[in-house]
Amino acid sequence: EPVVYSRYTRNRDRFPVDRLVDFTSGGWLTGLSDRVRIRLSGTYPRYGAQAVRDSADLIHAHFGQEGFRCLDAKGEAGIPLVTTFYGLDVSALPKIAVWQKRFGRLFVEGDLFLAEGPHMASTLRGIGCPEEKVRVQPLGVDLSAFTYRSPSQREAVGEVLMYASLREKKGHRYGLEAFARIAAEFDARMTIIGDGPLRTDLESRTAVLGVQDRVRFLGSLDHDTCKQHLAEATVLLYPSVIASDGDTEGGAPVGILEAMASGLPVVSTRHADIPFVTNDGAAAYLTEERNVDGLVEGLREILGAQSEAVTYAEAGREAVESRHALEAQGAALEERYDEAIGA
Repeated sequence: EPVVYSRYTRNRDRFPVDRLVDFTSGGWLTGLSDRVRIRLSGTYPRYGAQAVRDSADLIHAHFGQEGFRCLDAKGEAGIPLVTTFYGLDVSALPKIAVWQKRFGRLFVEGDLFLAEGPHMASTLRGIGCPEEKVRVQPLGVDLSAFTYRSPSQREAVGEVLMYASLREKKGHRYGLEAFARIAAEFDARMTIIGDGPLRTDLESRTAVLGVQDRVRFLGSLDHDTCKQHLAEATVLLYPSVIASDGDTEGGAPVGILEAMASGLPVVSTRHADIPFVTNDGAAAYLTEERNVDGLVEGLREILGAQSEAVTYAEAGREAVESRHALEAQGAALEERYDEAIGA
């Protein structure tokens, strides 16, 4: 049975966990001691002793930096360490000298390293991870949580959805430019779900583009409400790019997988592992990063021809069912754990 270790928690009501160890609950003196050790060594204190008390068989760290911070715990508990990389940890952190050194140690001492797709796996190898330790482990999607609704069953017409945090790598700037152009041809509206540091700039940008009356910013929403928007929209626009600081999606955004599971056609970019999850564009319309013309063409194709929208929607659901079903990926992850324990 899994135990979650955490140094802070939030939204516990929305993400119930049966067994959770919160390492911020030990009092101020313990907290001070922890912070000093983390500052000096970069690794987490007390995790190893807790893993021994929990009779843990292995540690699974999420994000490369967390993998490094769990190295001492691995040694103290004498158990394998599996680390999943996601995005910033393979694109931006390896450019920083201290993290180059830390990842060098992680790649030597860690047992297995998981990537969402082949692009991420290749990037991991490129920053020094031994090939024999890298495994592709696609994200799992709970298909029972997403009811497939064909474009022919959707009442909304011309509803363009952007569903992502408002950060540079999500490409909202290019999405807004594409929408402004397509809005001159179609009676279209845009809904933007998510929040982040670029919100003010993006809101101002809608005024410059003359579409402020056709774009609404809803901020961060609970997951059930997000799923409702996925079920009602006409198309998901997800124009991911490599950000100026090197940040990338790493693998592929969960929002794209959720849209595909819902029967919502997707317009996106050939970025990171997006081509992998969309079967190289068979299950979504893909164009190059920052290619506004390509985004416009994708929106035009889906908004202008329901038959094209249905084709993408059906292929999207099939792709998620065949590669990302939660039960199958959960079983595959257990096999990775068995491999690490038996290594």
